[in-house]
Formats: sequence, C-alpha cells, structure tokens
Amino acid sequence: MKNISKSMNPQEAAQAFFGQDDDAFTEMLSKLTANDPRLADVFKRTRKRFLDTQET
Repeated sequence: MKNISKSMNPQEAAQAFFGQDDDAFTEMLSKLTANDPRLADVFKRTRKRFLDTQET
C-alpha cells in the first residue's frame, strides 16, 4: 500500500487497501495477521465484498 501524506475519506482508504493487486494485498495481510491468522479470513471476505461492489 502506498504511503499517502494527505487525509483520505473512508472510500479512498478502502480503495487504497482492498484495491491493491493480489500480491501486495497478500503481503500486507500476512503482516497484519501475523499474530492472529483468523483475521486473514475476515480481511479476505471483506475485500471480496468490496471488490464485488466496485464492479457494479
């Protein structure tokens, strides 16, 4: 995920996080969920819902 110094609204933040390419998202996810791998499934489901709504 790119470092952005300006403030983002929630939609922009979601796009920056969930809209990353698969490799970047997987790398970020492994760092975020290192202490609790169960969170990975939550992030993956949330990303899928987010991307599905972006297609419509």
